[in-house]
Amino acid sequence: MMASTEPVTEKMPGKKPNQGSAVGQGSICGTSVGSGGEKERRAEDLKENLPPRDPAGRDVPWACPDGTFVKLVLEAGTGLDKPKEGSLCQVFLEAEPGSPLSYPTHRWAEMELGGGDAEWDGVVDRCLETMLAGEQAEARLAAGGTMTIRLASFTEAKDTWEMSAAEKWDLVLSNKERGGELYRAGDVAAAARRYARALRLLVVAAPPPDYDQIKAELHANLAACQLRLHQPANAACNCTKTLALQPANTKALFRRGLAHDAMNDLEGAAQDLKGVLQVEPGNRAARRELERVMERIRARDAKLARAMQKMFA
Repeated sequence: MMASTEPVTEKMPGKKPNQGSAVGQGSICGTSVGSGGEKERRAEDLKENLPPRDPAGRDVPWACPDGTFVKLVLEAGTGLDKPKEGSLCQVFLEAEPGSPLSYPTHRWAEMELGGGDAEWDGVVDRCLETMLAGEQAEARLAAGGTMTIRLASFTEAKDTWEMSAAEKWDLVLSNKERGGELYRAGDVAAAARRYARALRLLVVAAPPPDYDQIKAELHANLAACQLRLHQPANAACNCTKTLALQPANTKALFRRGLAHDAMNDLEGAAQDLKGVLQVEPGNRAARRELERVMERIRARDAKLARAMQKMFA
């Protein structure tokens, strides 16, 4: 079944239908309003994920909950249904030349919602999840830049509660595999988005026998991405989640050690790196990092001792 308002003349090659889950961050961010009928009408707008309106009935910008962009409806759509992850969408996308998008621009094209891996593809996905057939919207990115998105039509996709356990796990594993491919290709940010998406899907998947193993690997892989993206606090958090499931996971211990080092928690770094060597005495990378951290600790302590001598001299 497809909601449609306009035919499409060009399609994006190589895309095939795929069942998906609306696990993006496209939920409405509500604001407080007055009482009575206006309050009831606004509540109904939020329930149906309609663009917010001021008391005069005019559309006002809607801010994505993750803070990445603000959406302004330029032309209202029709119907009640909206695309979900896995929907095949007929879209005309306009953006500045050189924008970080893998989705085609400045022409009508068929794209699978959730199928892109470029930096701005996620913004397009989250915006589409709030759009009706025939709607045209402008997305203003918090980091700078503007896109115009027109949605002609889309195919239906399943919500996670409609999927079988096998379908959910296929999505988890496909996102995990795609994350690995992107990481090996050097596209670390895109890999992180895939691992994060797999973890969100994991929450609603019925656990198979290897649930803990897959979850631990996803947290550890996401941590590896976050280290390279200079997000040591997030990396340490994901390593801790891996270690809660697998206390002897040396990759997680090593990465958390690097994260603690990056945050100047030298004692924490040394403890984790020693933990790696307790499990793997021959791990040269851990031994090398531990020696470097211990040298930093000695240098810090010596500097502190000199400062104390001057203070009491």
